[in-house]
Amino acid sequence: MTTPRVTGREDISAAVKSTWQDASRVLIFTNSKVVHSTFETTEVERAALTTVFADRETALKQGLVLGGRRYEVHRFHPPLVYGRTMDGDAETSTGIAILKVDSGKYGSPTYALITYEMPNVSARMVQMLADFGKTCLEG
Repeated sequence: MTTPRVTGREDISAAVKSTWQDASRVLIFTNSKVVHSTFETTEVERAALTTVFADRETALKQGLVLGGRRYEVHRFHPPLVYGRTMDGDAETSTGIAILKVDSGKYGSPTYALITYEMPNVSARMVQMLADFGKTCLEG
């Protein structure tokens, strides 16, 4: 699958639609605004998501919280951090991945977050997120 190159803000919706059919949620945001989202978030929630990039210990201890649900961080490999819910059967768990682009098309650091359900696995979805960042978010 080829992600269309994003040349302006109007193109991000098309890029999300063509890339993320297998993601249950998609959120692209900067420190000051939501660029694209398929669900509602608060400014406080988005700010908390960005703190996982502080250091590995912080990421593993605090995890990621989205919509009141905690996701345990399994991998800390900036600019990518990812994990999965641990509140039930592994076959019904939900994965999460967040990417940080330090300086890109939207000026300040930009974050792209996805969640995904089984049978989608991190090995596939995280690579897609990294590719999406390079194609659509980097300057």
